[in-house]
Amino acid sequence: MSRNLPLSPAAIAAAAVRIADADGLDAVSMRRVAAEFGVSAMALYRHVADRSALLLLMAQAATRDYALLPARDLGWQETLAHLADAQWRAFTAHPWLLRIVLTPRRLVNMATPAEVELILTRLAAAGLTEEDGFDCLLGISAAVIGTAAITTAAHSRAAEKSGQPAAGHRPWTSEDAAEYPQAARFQARGISYPDSRRSLEFFVANFITGVEQNLNNAPDAENPSGFTEGRNETQQ
Repeated sequence: MSRNLPLSPAAIAAAAVRIADADGLDAVSMRRVAAEFGVSAMALYRHVADRSALLLLMAQAATRDYALLPARDLGWQETLAHLADAQWRAFTAHPWLLRIVLTPRRLVNMATPAEVELILTRLAAAGLTEEDGFDCLLGISAAVIGTAAITTAAHSRAAEKSGQPAAGHRPWTSEDAAEYPQAARFQARGISYPDSRRSLEFFVANFITGVEQNLNNAPDAENPSGFTEGRNETQQ
């Protein structure tokens, strides 16, 4: 409970994070948070405009312990790997964070402007064009968000309680397993957080290797990644 704490945006966000961690994002309301402080919901509006603003404050509070950039200087490869690791830890610690981030126009709010600028600066210093730097930042974030979303869905409370396949999913039969053995082994593997983390690390490592190869094989200094020309032709 937060009854002895003075109201402030930070305190309100922290209380909302605790509620979401315990009972899910749907349990977070201005009234429920106000009850944590022993005040009326109207008292919160002097510090937080509305629930949407509260969600953004929650996202910032939830990611504060998982710095998207380390304290020390790193190369661009380590920077991208650290970014993926920090995002993964934040999403798995607070699964409800995915719902906030996936709302349109909120993705960049996981990082501060200074963090985004520094990541892009390191990518540019490596020889990537600005557009390719944008793609690296978005690609790594998309991989983390997608992996975390699939894993979280597989471990949702509803799925755990029901023990049944999702609606529309046809259980695989023994005939399927005999005809498609690799697919059957993949299905039997299931989706666990350790397996998903390993898959994410595999993707990130190979993503970075691919970027390195394009930089090393750059046809000219003006187009070091080799990506931009093909992208522009596609867009024409």
